[in-house]
Amino acid sequence: MMVTLLGEKPAMQGSFISTKNMDDLIKKAYYFIPDISGFSGFVENTAIEHSIHIVSELLEILLDNNVLEMKLAEVEGDALFMYAENHMEFPQLENQISKMLNAFRKHLHRYQHQRICNCGACSTAIDLKIKFLVHYGRLDFIKVKQIRKPYGKDVNRIHRLLKNDVPLDEYLLLSNPSLEQFKLDPETSGFRKLESQYNIRILPYYYKDLATYKTDFKEKASKESRIGIDKKAEVVVEREIAVPITKVFELVSNFKYRKQWDRSLTEIHYDDGQVNRIGSRHTCIIGNKKLNFETIGNNEFMADQVYAENTASLPMTSDYKFYILLDKVNETTTGIKVLNFIELDWLGRIFKKRIHRKINTNWNKKLRSLEVLALSKSNAE
Repeated sequence: MMVTLLGEKPAMQGSFISTKNMDDLIKKAYYFIPDISGFSGFVENTAIEHSIHIVSELLEILLDNNVLEMKLAEVEGDALFMYAENHMEFPQLENQISKMLNAFRKHLHRYQHQRICNCGACSTAIDLKIKFLVHYGRLDFIKVKQIRKPYGKDVNRIHRLLKNDVPLDEYLLLSNPSLEQFKLDPETSGFRKLESQYNIRILPYYYKDLATYKTDFKEKASKESRIGIDKKAEVVVEREIAVPITKVFELVSNFKYRKQWDRSLTEIHYDDGQVNRIGSRHTCIIGNKKLNFETIGNNEFMADQVYAENTASLPMTSDYKFYILLDKVNETTTGIKVLNFIELDWLGRIFKKRIHRKINTNWNKKLRSLEVLALSKSNAE
């Protein structure tokens, strides 16, 4: 009987293909999954939206530190499913894990110090954890229309290992085949062995605490703009609206709602893949004017929640800051106070009263629109 392989010439009558030769023809790959955990149980709308943005940022950071240039097969919720066909040594894998892990940690610490939102997602983002899973096995693909993805028992195996009995929140897990491929001795490499039952099969695997890959880092001093509490605001506008404080803060701080309550805007440009925080920038377009704003620090004022921005591009000013102070009157009512700090240039000082009057009028209009928007959204929920 003649044996024919795809891409090979038929073997001579009476010859055979050894098991070793067959193994050489099978493609193998390193499967790799960085998996983020800790965002379970959110039900409040703001937390859900912000958790999506935060996880998206973190997944992008992991991809930015993909120094082995692994191929991305799929984004699976809070995880990346990746693979590499090229041979690699274990220290190369460790280098990638170290870079991904520490970039992940730095981003969360920076986010903690720069956040302005206190929703469930933003306030607990610092508690997010990450684990890395590695498996070595056969590489096959399934193609549906133009989509081509790894497929088969080894893809299933690494995904099964996501549910394991490792007693840690953050760890590196190697399947038995990947440990053998890297020629590692568990006793000398710091790995511990576990076995878990999957259906009727028992799979051995090895895990290691990620603490060995964490590096110390110092946070740079925050460059957030601050203003002394002894400096009197030039223009103060106040209003009380019958909407809970959390909903008011979301409308004020989320750029996607800005045009709905600031009717002076022709357009607003911002990064819609990022949660607004200290240092975030956006551009307000009013007619043919472009005003560049930055979200700034807000620790100087006594209020339940504070949102603030700064710009140096407002006409006839050298610097302009506004602070929106929100105070919880009761469960359904929020008090709003807007403090405007204006440093006028020489021309602005000539028209000082007119500028102050214009800012006062504009903010009264904005707060009325904000109230209408907040009430309409509350009634729709």
